[in-house]
Amino acid sequence: MAKVRPGRVVVDYEEDFVVFTVGMRVNKFWKFGKWVPMFNAMPRMLRELQADPELGLMDSRITFGGRGIAVVQYWRSADHLERYAHSQIHAHRGFWKWFNRNVKDNGDVGLWHELYHVRAGEHETSYVNMPPYGLAKATKEKDAKRTDPDDHDHDHDHHHRGRGAGEVR
Repeated sequence: MAKVRPGRVVVDYEEDFVVFTVGMRVNKFWKFGKWVPMFNAMPRMLRELQADPELGLMDSRITFGGRGIAVVQYWRSADHLERYAHSQIHAHRGFWKWFNRNVKDNGDVGLWHELYHVRAGEHETSYVNMPPYGLAKATKEKDAKRTDPDDHDHDHDHHHRGRGAGEVR
C-alpha cells in the first residue's frame, strides 16, 4: 500500500502532456465472448506500457463503475500515444483488429476515448493527505504554498496573477 503523505501538495511539472481517458461499457452482459477479451486487453496493454517508459505513458489508473471500466492515462505527448496505438509490434494494434472483427458496430460492447492536450503550467492540482496519485504520481509533487482559504481571499479579483504551476486557488 502506498504511503500517505500528510499535508497538501501540488504537481511540480513544467512540460506539456496529454490526458487520455479510455473505457468500455458492457451493453449485453450475456455476450461474454465480446466483453471479457476487451476487459482483459487493457491491463495487458498497461503492463506493456509500464515496462517501457520510452513508449511515453507516465502513469495510469483504472476505475470500475456500473457497466464499465475507465482508465485515466497521463502521456508525455499525443505523438507518443499515436505511435503506440499504430505500432506493428505492440499489443494495441492486435486488440484494435480483434475489436473491428468481433465487435465494431454490433452494439454488444461500447468503447470510448477522450484526449486532452495540456500545455505547460495550465493545470491545477491539489492532493491533501494522499499517497502519490494522479498527475502527481505520474510526474513530481511539491509542497503547496497556500493551504488555508484565508491565505488568498485578498486577491479574489486577481485569481490568476501569481499562480504557480499546479496551484489551486
